[in-house]
Amino acid sequence: MPPARTRGFTLVEVLVVVVIIAIMAGIAVLSVGNLGVDRGLDAEGDRYTDLLASLTEQAGLEGRDYGVWFATDRYQILVRDEARDRWVPVEEDALYAEHELPAGITAFLDLEGRKTQLATADKPIEGHVPQVIVYASGDASPYKLAFVRAGSDARFSIDAAADGTLTVTHPEKPR
Repeated sequence: MPPARTRGFTLVEVLVVVVIIAIMAGIAVLSVGNLGVDRGLDAEGDRYTDLLASLTEQAGLEGRDYGVWFATDRYQILVRDEARDRWVPVEEDALYAEHELPAGITAFLDLEGRKTQLATADKPIEGHVPQVIVYASGDASPYKLAFVRAGSDARFSIDAAADGTLTVTHPEKPR
């Protein structure tokens, strides 16, 4: 009786397995580079800084003063209505509508080096005066704003100078 032939893997089968392993390793390496970054917090901070840049430009173009009213869970852009002598929400542009922060993100505001007590979710926005003002001249109220993720050390910080420049600190990867 002839000896039994043992079957092994063909070269093509081995190469297919190697390619699959290489692809999976590549995906794993790419995803490891992003571990620990709070993308939601980063996106929320970027949204605010983009909005503020647009607001600064709008104030200069229109020659009007704008403001930002903050609560712990939301913020809204207001414009100074000189005819009525008060701050009113911007009605004509959806970009400046009241924006609710995503669940788990809280805003903290420091004005003149002191923590500011912000309104909570149960207080309406009507009649509020903005804590931060963006003047038509391009100047702004100096302040420090932080968006913080509950239950973690992740924070997106913005340090605004009186000349309107912003220093942004993105959330860091844990070490």
